[in-house]
Amino acid sequence: MGYLVDYVFVFFIAYIVGSIPFSWIIVKLKTGKDLRKIGSKNVGGRNVYRVTGSLKWALFAGLLDVSRSFLAIFIPYILIKHPVNFVGLTDGKFLLTVAGIAAVVGHNWPLFLGSHGGRGITVIVGTMILVNPALIAVWLILWPIVIIFVGYAALAYIATTLLVATFALFLPEMWLMPWISMSRLEIALILYGIAFLMMTRQVDNIKKFRTGELEKIKLLKALKKESKISEEMLK
Repeated sequence: MGYLVDYVFVFFIAYIVGSIPFSWIIVKLKTGKDLRKIGSKNVGGRNVYRVTGSLKWALFAGLLDVSRSFLAIFIPYILIKHPVNFVGLTDGKFLLTVAGIAAVVGHNWPLFLGSHGGRGITVIVGTMILVNPALIAVWLILWPIVIIFVGYAALAYIATTLLVATFALFLPEMWLMPWISMSRLEIALILYGIAFLMMTRQVDNIKKFRTGELEKIKLLKALKKESKISEEMLK
């Protein structure tokens, strides 16, 4: 394939894989209801829990969403390393970055649900598992610190991802993964792209923040009230 065709092909494959609405499918099969019209109306694991009341199904949905994001990048990666018949990809710069961004687009605006998808949070985990698992630890360390200072869960997800993306630009050599030939810049661009696309799915909360309507969460106090913090985390 030529370079341009490669990028289009990778975007298409990653978008289709990223579009598979596992959370919606689980709720539809279990309850017969449309996840887009009940609970928070968000097509994600947290809303699966709201609607079904089952932590098991919510975690299963989250795991499938993470796996889907992983596969959206892993499939193009395999085709680069091990071409199958006539389907072989050149190891073009930023090719896997395009796959990562396409996976987020598929998650947030899935082909199969009329562009009504999730907010991109599980995509972060699925992406980092493949490109650099160490960044998951960095994200988990930074997130509670950021939310203490920012005070808003919706904004903390975005801010933390931006910080981790910036951190990725300065990754120590020993932190780069031997199994995937992605530069620091390519890894950072995926995370910057995820953060930007998360912003587009948080427009309502950003508007509420600007008008002072968005509820601020005090993490330390909320930890003492599990029900409170669980409702706030995925707003």
